[in-house]
Amino acid sequence: MKKTFHMISVVLFIILVFGSVAVTGAAAKGQSPVGEIKLDANDPVADAQFGRSVAIDGDLVAVGEGGDGGVGAVYLYKRQGMVYVPETTLVAPDATPGTFPEFGRTVAIQGNMVIVGARFAQAGELERAGAVYVFRKQGDLWQFEDKIISPSPEDEDNFGRALAIQGDLLVVTARKSSLEEGAAYVFVYTGGIWIPQANLVASDQTPGAYFGQSVNIQGDLIAIGARNADPKGAGAVYLFRKADDGWTQIAKVTPSDGKKNDQYGFTVAISGDVMTVGSRRADPDGLTDAGAAYVYSLKGDNVELVTRLTPTDASACDEFGQSVAMAGDVIAVGAWKDDEKQGSIYLFRQIGGQWTDTGKITASDGKNGDEFGYSLAGFGNRMVTGAHFANSKAGVAYVLPFKP
Repeated sequence: MKKTFHMISVVLFIILVFGSVAVTGAAAKGQSPVGEIKLDANDPVADAQFGRSVAIDGDLVAVGEGGDGGVGAVYLYKRQGMVYVPETTLVAPDATPGTFPEFGRTVAIQGNMVIVGARFAQAGELERAGAVYVFRKQGDLWQFEDKIISPSPEDEDNFGRALAIQGDLLVVTARKSSLEEGAAYVFVYTGGIWIPQANLVASDQTPGAYFGQSVNIQGDLIAIGARNADPKGAGAVYLFRKADDGWTQIAKVTPSDGKKNDQYGFTVAISGDVMTVGSRRADPDGLTDAGAAYVYSLKGDNVELVTRLTPTDASACDEFGQSVAMAGDVIAVGAWKDDEKQGSIYLFRQIGGQWTDTGKITASDGKNGDEFGYSLAGFGNRMVTGAHFANSKAGVAYVLPFKP
């Protein structure tokens, strides 16, 4: 029997709500109510799609708007005790009327730095080549620091569609460059500027592969998803390791049961020596587009499949694997179209050496069509997710515990 817990919500400054999420299945057994913090834009606008991207690092949360055909913005929130207080709103410093750069379609945080992707921003004379904007907090103020463009920009190449930051290393992808084969660019922060270091492409480049759909960095390893890569067009993840002479591809990982349009590699996350890959349109047990997530063990240059994750209540068209996040022995996987597109997040925990489904999280105020779980990021024992179609597509986001 499934149990659901709720708490009374308390409104803070109208835009912050501390309430509860519903936890069902194994995670609900013997559990106390799960704390939920709801974030809204301070100026909600229909179709802004707040929550299209999210990031969390330390006490800072970033939520991007960046909806289809929008100008975009990124909202920053700072944790204070049990709530998150608005910090500031970031916008593109060079946005011009009539342009729709989708600033905020992707976002990353590292310490006092926020990096924002705008996949249709102007780059030189190219109107829609894409760019990445760097902001840094100096004292009490957030300042625009730099605009990074592709070393070889092309219109519509989606530079900034995915990005990852670790220390002085930044990776930005352009999934539609060169006949949609895709590419990823490695930048190194030296002398106060971001300098291009390498241009990564798949060893078996294929038109339409979308190499650069997703990206993650862990130590000296970069993982890049190509959602339509061969064989069979199921998708792949390419692993690159830092060597003395640059970055070298050490593996191409594909699903043995993959089929065309599975979109394996749509998302990828690495924590320690474990990698999780989302395949949001996989058809497990014949359920069309139900989705799956694959878990791998990374040992040196060897990649071994550990298990394939699917929900115990999987249904066709859930698109489980749309988003993934990891923290220690917990994997969170978003299924944005679950339950009439209300959306949900499934938690898996390593118990006795096996990844076990420990429950399902839904928003306490969720409605059909919200698409909760569309975006997902984790840090420590917390994660943040977006429901970018909630409230007439104005969107909301939620900060949640990783271990209910």
